[in-house]
Amino acid sequence: MSEQSSISGENTKTDAQQLICVSQKDAAMEAVSKSSEPHYSANTNDSKEEKDSQVTTPKEEADQTHCLLKEPAIETTVEDNQQQTIYLMASLLKMEGLEESANQSITQEKKQWDAPDVIWKGVTNSSQKQMSLLSAAETQRDTKCGWPGLQSEIHCPHFSTISYYPSVDQMRPFDVSWRLWQKSLTEDSDTLPAFQEPFMDFTVMSYNILAQDLLEAHLELYKHCPREALEWSYRSNLLLEEIQKWAPDILCLQEVQENHYQTKLYPALTQMGYNCVYKQRTGNKTDGCATCYRRSRFSEVSVMPIEFFRPETEILDRHNVGIVLVLRPIVDQDSKIRAKGSLLCVANTHLLFNPRRGDVKLVQLAILLAEIDSVIKSWKAKGEHCNIIMCGDFNSLPHKPLYQLITTGKLYFEGLPAWKMSGQRDFSNYWSCHKLFAPLWPDSLGISDSCQYITSSEVDARATTCQSQSLGFNVSASPGGKLLYSHNFLLKLRFCPFSCVRPCDLQFIPGVTDNIPDVSSENRANNSFGDVLRHQLDLESIFNHTLPDSGGIEVTTLHSEGGATVDYIFYSPKRMSDKAGQLGCEGLKLLGCLSLLTEDTLWSLEGLPSYIFPSDHLSIVAKFRLDLNKVSC
Repeated sequence: MSEQSSISGENTKTDAQQLICVSQKDAAMEAVSKSSEPHYSANTNDSKEEKDSQVTTPKEEADQTHCLLKEPAIETTVEDNQQQTIYLMASLLKMEGLEESANQSITQEKKQWDAPDVIWKGVTNSSQKQMSLLSAAETQRDTKCGWPGLQSEIHCPHFSTISYYPSVDQMRPFDVSWRLWQKSLTEDSDTLPAFQEPFMDFTVMSYNILAQDLLEAHLELYKHCPREALEWSYRSNLLLEEIQKWAPDILCLQEVQENHYQTKLYPALTQMGYNCVYKQRTGNKTDGCATCYRRSRFSEVSVMPIEFFRPETEILDRHNVGIVLVLRPIVDQDSKIRAKGSLLCVANTHLLFNPRRGDVKLVQLAILLAEIDSVIKSWKAKGEHCNIIMCGDFNSLPHKPLYQLITTGKLYFEGLPAWKMSGQRDFSNYWSCHKLFAPLWPDSLGISDSCQYITSSEVDARATTCQSQSLGFNVSASPGGKLLYSHNFLLKLRFCPFSCVRPCDLQFIPGVTDNIPDVSSENRANNSFGDVLRHQLDLESIFNHTLPDSGGIEVTTLHSEGGATVDYIFYSPKRMSDKAGQLGCEGLKLLGCLSLLTEDTLWSLEGLPSYIFPSDHLSIVAKFRLDLNKVSC
């Protein structure tokens, strides 16, 4: 009996507590209904009988109370009950005056929503349960927490200014400024002693802008490009914007179409403050090269247009051109503009494209180097030093024989296949290929194997030597006075005119003595030529041809057949002097250059040309420092 009475007492006590809790809950819900009724009731004059007739279950009462608390009424699922219960209990506790409990409930719920995996899972996995959770959160989020709706975008709770969706500004086309400016390796660790002499910094740009006639003649190379991006009206505006952005002091352009230059480019560049020199290709070609310079920074000293086409020389049957321009820096001294400082020789060219004809490329390059050498020598005779900038499209890959000739000053070419000079394509699987042998060009061209012009007196002396050799008089003498004929000397006689005369009593033997020797000028003796090409110019490239971070291979041009590096800026660098008391000899210091891109990166940007880049070549930009009032080495 005592146990039963105690159990009965405990049950009675429990029932009393539950009754009290239910009474308190009903009172709170009734207060909520009364306070919310003017706002959400469809008719405030409803009769008491209609209200009494609305019989609801406890769950429906909770749902209705929740709907009264939040104005937007949406359909909820079973998975949302947990979140709805949290909001319901927090609101009820807040109405009963328990502010601390309500704050704890809201804080607990807010921490659950602050978990980044909830948001990321709702966005990435897109499961039905997680999406319903986000949908409920969008409508149930209390405005006191500062949480906006998720209809437009999802904001990171820890960084309110960051959105998981890209903004509209990020969807605009890429600007050319995203190509990074790379400082020279010697810029931060300069080994030259400090000095206070004045200097001048200037920027050089080399750009093959793709002539429209050539583009339309080879549309198969640009099938990947949007049609609008290939129109000259679009490309020309983008080209001028890029030039205006980088604002080079010296601008070297290739594949400049003559009519476009006259009507569009020249007026615009003149308005930008440039003086321009243009040289059109010979024959029926419509494009050429243009060299421009800012008239506020340089004054023109001399200009020499170069034509590589020589009708009297068989190997020079291509219509490529070049320009050699001599400039003098303009500096402001004593409030007056005066021409002062070392001269600057700027060469601009576009060599032959044909990958098979490396011999033609070598001869064209030799003419350009000989012209630069002639300019340097002429000013050196007057006591002035001339620095060198050589730009252009050389149609040769890095570290190939033609590139090595420019950067090392020496090339062993004897027996090499012609296609190896540039390395643009591999023709090693072809059964027949042209090989190079000395001499590469005849004496009539007037250029030695050192890529230097020879004077008329030297040409006459060489011709006299050749004639005497052909007659057998140019021999070495022994101490006893007898003439000795060396083996090398006798080998040279096989090309002289005397050796090509057929003796009258020569027996006719089929396959042996029935061939008539070729007496053309190309096969005659040329004592000025060896099996090595050289030049006396000290030149370096501004690029290392690999990206410093990833080691990827840089390219300057790209079309449907692939990408490669064929455009360069070579310069005469500053060297340390061996003479005592001198800080350094004349030369240019490379301060930095605009980084190139890899082939994969360009393909990810829809290739070349595109809405970002107006040509199938990238522009090359470099910044140099020229010391003024320097003593020549």
